[in-house]
Amino acid sequence: MKKPKSSNLFFAVVVTLFVLGCKTKDKLSGGKVQIEKQVPLLVFPGHDTVYQDEFEYVYQKNNGGWDAAKEHTQSQYQEYLDLYINFKRKVLDAEANGLHETKAFKTEFEGYRKQLAQPYLVDKTVQQELIIEAYERGQEVINAAHILLMCSPEATPADTLKVYNRAFGLRDSILNGADFGSIAAKYSEDPSAKSNKGDLGYFTVFDMVYPFESGAYDTEEGEISMPIRSGYGYHLIKVKDRMKSTGRKTAAHLIIRVGPQYSAKTEEEAKNRIQEIYNELKGGADWREMVRKYSDDPNTNQKGGTLGQGRLIPEMENVKRNLGKGEFSEPFETSFGHHILSIIEIEPIKTFKESEAEIKSRIARDARSTLSQERLIARVKRENGFSINQENIDKFNQFLEAQKVTPQYIKGLWRPVDSLMIDLKDLPIYSIGTGEEKIQGTVMDFAGYYVAARKGLEGVTIRQATDRFVEGYFEKEVLAFEESQLSKKYRDYRELLKEYRDGILLFTLTEDKVWRKAVEDTTGLKEYYNSHKDDFRAGERVKVDEYISDTQSTLSRVLEMLKAGRTEEDITKELNASSSLNLTIRTQMYEKGKSEAIDPLFAQEPGYTSEVTNYGNNRFRIFVLKELVPAGLKSFEDAKSEAITQYQSHLEDTWMKELETRYPVIVKKDIANNLFK
Repeated sequence: MKKPKSSNLFFAVVVTLFVLGCKTKDKLSGGKVQIEKQVPLLVFPGHDTVYQDEFEYVYQKNNGGWDAAKEHTQSQYQEYLDLYINFKRKVLDAEANGLHETKAFKTEFEGYRKQLAQPYLVDKTVQQELIIEAYERGQEVINAAHILLMCSPEATPADTLKVYNRAFGLRDSILNGADFGSIAAKYSEDPSAKSNKGDLGYFTVFDMVYPFESGAYDTEEGEISMPIRSGYGYHLIKVKDRMKSTGRKTAAHLIIRVGPQYSAKTEEEAKNRIQEIYNELKGGADWREMVRKYSDDPNTNQKGGTLGQGRLIPEMENVKRNLGKGEFSEPFETSFGHHILSIIEIEPIKTFKESEAEIKSRIARDARSTLSQERLIARVKRENGFSINQENIDKFNQFLEAQKVTPQYIKGLWRPVDSLMIDLKDLPIYSIGTGEEKIQGTVMDFAGYYVAARKGLEGVTIRQATDRFVEGYFEKEVLAFEESQLSKKYRDYRELLKEYRDGILLFTLTEDKVWRKAVEDTTGLKEYYNSHKDDFRAGERVKVDEYISDTQSTLSRVLEMLKAGRTEEDITKELNASSSLNLTIRTQMYEKGKSEAIDPLFAQEPGYTSEVTNYGNNRFRIFVLKELVPAGLKSFEDAKSEAITQYQSHLEDTWMKELETRYPVIVKKDIANNLFK
């Protein structure tokens, strides 16, 4: 994608941010954009200007919204303004140091920009319609069977039509009296149809691919759908039952399998075993205990047999639908073994408001999300004069045909050679936008997309392949064009992008000037400690070796080994042989009066070893007293963590004083005293 007057899209976006964020104010009136002169609030002479509406926007966003911000006091505005001035000075300093030009910054910023753009690259109307549709479908569960005739998404139109006609013919046979299950077992290309006659059990929204889901929900109970196209091929769907959803059920199972490695060696033994277990459950036996003892599913038998809320195989779904919370089924058989199913929990149907965010998130990960993007692409094309130069595409096809590269090209293996394409590579094949915003894509741009896409087709001509390939290329380019316009069209996006940009710069510079320097500048840190020793006084302290573990038995063994005179190295080697997480040993310094668990140690002598005590959160510890330390100045090593924290504050204070001199600010008091008016 090429823009005649600017090849650096990233730079264009940043410039747009600055111009629109700092110089003009977009105000919608009667569907038109009016440009209103902004009022300066802060002026950093020779560097930057912050306008009233810019500050108000940032303030309300971080302080509860517009309505809440309008009720705040002048002192609250002033406090935030002081912080904002310091923030702006740091950003100006980051820019003065060229951090916004570094590769690391550009890579990180571009990653955030891509993420922030995604919610804007869908048609909001279609998205909301999909959310409502999914919620309404979720109120119902469907029991259906299907017949599948496979057809690749890349199949030629002729091959696709053949499969469609076969499906249509099978539908006619069923409508004329043939049994659906028998036809499914004989003709369906779903491998499971031979045994289950196409039965899918019960399902609801998001359980199936979207085209199939829509086909099922659009078909009345007892009816057979028209052939439904999905990524797998064509489906005929028979809806056997529709019922109101009772909520999302969390199921658990107990399974007895048959085989030489299991307790049940024969089917008869398995049936007897599952029946005995069922009888014990009916007699009041604990479900989790029975699962732990007898279930042959190693993935769930230590977890109460829990299978979660997801969709199960059809036979199990059919049983699941008829069970209430706390109930368990009679024994039943599947191809996996002999089961008893139980319902552990039922999550009630949520209101639309409660469900909306989750549904929106699931749609974003689902194939139906392409519908809202397709609508957006169509709108962007229409609004921005998208046009295709078919003549130049034809020239490209003729070139390929003359080169006799059909097999390589349609399989995605052809590679462009500049010397062969010298007369073609700069020919435009599409354009979008007008004036300064006009962008064109060339034959060579498309060739680059083709190579990167690595997509192949079968049984098509060069022209048919190009039609498929350029369709994907045009979609990508139209979305990229729309993405480049977002900062002009949406203030929320523009401000958020600016916030992320400035945030990255601020973090990077502060890390360099303060955080990392305080840790790495050992000389400066020691100098700070030596000149502020009175800040690092402490009361009486104890120095201890602390042994910590999740199990009391591990620490009991530690006590035995300590009494036997074993070294710390010996103890660690033995007890952490199976896992380095079994035992943690650390040396700590504790001050008197700061912890009830520690204070008793001050009455002991060095060498004292405590009993095992509870550390909280199911953790336990032992103390071995090494030293009693009198009140006084902490050594540099003992005070180091405190010194680093204080040194960081010192470095930041010093830096801020430098920035005040380097970037003086003029505050427009009359404006500052009339914010949100």
